Amino acid sequence: MKDYDLEQELAAAMLDRSRQEPPCSYDVDGLVGSVRRRRRRLQAGAAAAVAIVALGAGFLSQADHDRVSLPVQAPTAPSAVLPPSPPPVEPPSPSPSATASASAWDSDSASKPADPARTTSTLFLAALRYQNPAARSQVDLVAVAALFADESAYQRIWGADSTGVTCGSSVDGVLVAGEVLLYQGVERLDRAPSPTFDGPTGKVTDLTCGAVVGGSKGGDPTVSGFYGGLVAAAKSGDSTAMSRLGRQFVTANLRSAQGPTAGTCSSTTPPFWLADNPSSGTLTHGWTVNLGGPYEFPIQIDENAKIATSCGK
Repeated sequence: MKDYDLEQELAAAMLDRSRQEPPCSYDVDGLVGSVRRRRRRLQAGAAAAVAIVALGAGFLSQADHDRVSLPVQAPTAPSAVLPPSPPPVEPPSPSPSATASASAWDSDSASKPADPARTTSTLFLAALRYQNPAARSQVDLVAVAALFADESAYQRIWGADSTGVTCGSSVDGVLVAGEVLLYQGVERLDRAPSPTFDGPTGKVTDLTCGAVVGGSKGGDPTVSGFYGGLVAAAKSGDSTAMSRLGRQFVTANLRSAQGPTAGTCSSTTPPFWLADNPSSGTLTHGWTVNLGGPYEFPIQIDENAKIATSCGK
């Protein structure tokens, strides 16, 4: 059989097959209508779901409204009219010592342990302020009384003028390290106070004053020399002391950086000084100093016994 005859036979067989199984026909109008009906069913279902959610939210909102805004029925019968009550009578203001006695030893303050080291610094700083007429108004006697274990210790040690804290003398300098050293100007007093603390609360129960043994000034000669010298100069009116003491006790670098008030945080005439919290390093050691103002500042003393940094710089 030739190729031509084979092609004829295949063409005839395909024609017979197409006649026996005609292709499917589609009703365009019916198909479009079916699609539209399905779309309408989907839209109706979505709308119903939205309505259910909104209805549920309405129920919750109504429940909250009913819970927080229930009407309160007003009384039907008028209440009796009472005469106005007289204004309260205020008691007379207590004196500072009475206020301290009444407020300093309540149960709340007694239950909070105090830090003996911090109590010591606070107590002597308060005494320095109280002994200076210009700073006496800054002392809160209630806060001072709270440093003591009870009223008896407060009255016995602080007394009427705080000199019981400083061994019977008015002082203008205190250096607190392992012991408490009292100064007038640059001179150390011959008596040293030693507080005793209550174990559970850390508050002062007693204070004893012992004689200083030997003729040594003790303490830190740079701190007492510089700040004690400034206080003494302020009392005497010596305007040249700041420059002279600066050259003696402050490094040239610090004087160049901070100017004429180097080492004092801008205080030129301090009424008193208190130094505490000694810290040591390899070649330097430092103190925290208060010169009678509301703030204290750190100093660092170098290996040459000069103040190398002050006021955090």
